[in-house]
Amino acid sequence: MNGELRCHPSIIVENTLQIMFVVVIWLLFAGQLSATILAGMAVIVLVAALAFNYWRWKRTLVRFGETEVIVERSTLFKQKKTLPYSKIASVNVSRGIVSRLFGTSRLMLNINSGHNAVVPEASLVFKKDLADRIRAEIAPRLYARDLEPEEEAVPLASFSLQDVIVHSLFSVPTYQTLLGAAFLAYSIVELYQSTVQELSTGGTAFLSLGLFFLLQVVPSFGHMVRYYGFKVHRSGDTIYLQHGLIRSYRTSFPVYKINAVRVKSTFASRLLHRSCIEAEVVGIASGDGESSARPVVCLLRDDDETQRLLRELVPEFIYQREPTKQPRGARSVLLIKAAIASLLVLTVAASLTLLVLDPFAARTDALSAVPYALPALATLLVLGIAHAARTSYRVREFDAGDDLFTFVNGVLDRETVVMSYDKVQMVHVIKGPLARRFGVSRARVFLLSSVGTRIITSGLFPEDHLDSVAKTVLERIASGKYDHRVSGT
Repeated sequence: MNGELRCHPSIIVENTLQIMFVVVIWLLFAGQLSATILAGMAVIVLVAALAFNYWRWKRTLVRFGETEVIVERSTLFKQKKTLPYSKIASVNVSRGIVSRLFGTSRLMLNINSGHNAVVPEASLVFKKDLADRIRAEIAPRLYARDLEPEEEAVPLASFSLQDVIVHSLFSVPTYQTLLGAAFLAYSIVELYQSTVQELSTGGTAFLSLGLFFLLQVVPSFGHMVRYYGFKVHRSGDTIYLQHGLIRSYRTSFPVYKINAVRVKSTFASRLLHRSCIEAEVVGIASGDGESSARPVVCLLRDDDETQRLLRELVPEFIYQREPTKQPRGARSVLLIKAAIASLLVLTVAASLTLLVLDPFAARTDALSAVPYALPALATLLVLGIAHAARTSYRVREFDAGDDLFTFVNGVLDRETVVMSYDKVQMVHVIKGPLARRFGVSRARVFLLSSVGTRIITSGLFPEDHLDSVAKTVLERIASGKYDHRVSGT
């Protein structure tokens, strides 16, 4: 497609609404000003934002050439972006409320690098049919094949509304769930005291309740809205994703751009025998942060179903594993660290108990139990530390194959990460004083991801085992097997 284009004027409205949202939030906290002054300030900002965004839109042109996309803006600070098709990793489509009202789509062009991983290099708004046509015409230059029409796509699995709800509720990290549950329990106790016992503790109760909603309810609701209508399928060497309720999101990426695949489960999802699949892919940024951070290619499903989808979606990351467990030296390191942490917890708990023993012992309300609650809490923490050390020793694994290697990590939340040698940036093998004493080390593997460089840490293993990762990378480069384009295939 040749010639100059200008984005659809709806981009003026969308950008202005974003500015006004920030302004309204700021004005809400400007309580000392009168309503008339606040309204006047809002109108002035609205007019200024509309004028600025119109001027910016008018002086921004897009050219789709034979070999590159050029976005040129001749405002006060001139800018010219040249995006060669050979460097574009993906062209994704996002449709929010404004887009649906105006019948437009937002095309997001992403470069396969970690420098600007979260925000697309170019975000262009066109009428839906024009945006779809542009994306279809660019696709052969990216994937060496045409995009598959959505109506012909056959999902590998059906994800119902129930699956979306289950994923939304049980994919929240366990530490957030536990912390949220603690705030919820505290707020219930405080509300009981303020209503039944007529104590003035309602303020802290509502604060705790707000923290519960922030930690548990808001993330779950966000996942529900984000992954509504989740669809995934693979055609040839390309994976297609589609999801979203308020803002729909479509993306596609070739398998060779995947740097790592991880199978994840939280403590709650393991009780349901469910796990999900995520991929480390560079160049699929959607600009909204989380949905582009690490694409989910399979929501929480039954473990057997997850393994089936893993084999069908990314067979390139399946190999015959022979995992190595952590040696006895790792157990010694973990036990010593657990003992030190437990001693610190008991010391702090004992000191606090002595400080509050007299003031709280004289109280007649529920707070009189604080001196007894502190030792109980310390005991629970010590038991938790001991359990974490034991579980960490039992769970963590390492496996090195010919083209791929695997780390298994996690105490409450578990993940199995399969990585390609040809996607490794750096490997750091680290030994602390305790680790050196017992002959073990940790490896930190650096990979590019959608949020920049991602560091994946191993358990405690002999140094020569972990050094094999860096040695294999160098050997593949020396022998000619290394190919950064095809993920070790």
